[in-house]
Amino acid sequence: MKMIMAAVFSLVFVLSTTQSHAKSRSLAGSWKGGGSFTTASGAKERTRCRATVRAQRSGRYSVYARCSVASVGLLEQSGTVKKTGKNRYRGRFSNTEYDIHGSINIVVKGSRQYITLRSPSGRGDLVFRRR
Repeated sequence: MKMIMAAVFSLVFVLSTTQSHAKSRSLAGSWKGGGSFTTASGAKERTRCRATVRAQRSGRYSVYARCSVASVGLLEQSGTVKKTGKNRYRGRFSNTEYDIHGSINIVVKGSRQYITLRSPSGRGDLVFRRR
């Protein structure tokens, strides 16, 4: 009986670890989408992006995005995020070319990401879907 209970607990542990690991991978992959960016002065611009997210360790992910904005052209951003809850991620991003740094919040719902970027330069609201 003790061996059966130990086997059941082991199986539950392995399944729960596998399922939580699979859920934490939901952010990794290739994404595309767009949205808007509102500057600190109130000007609003549309943007289109492609992003790659790679799993690191301990629930952390590296994020790299290339976005097209009419007034500036092509922008490249990178950052890191950490899982903070079920399908929620928070971290920092930067664009070294324009010296922009800020926070990034991501909520994953199915095959979509809802992203909010904040920096002293403005705020971005984007929706990505898997490529």
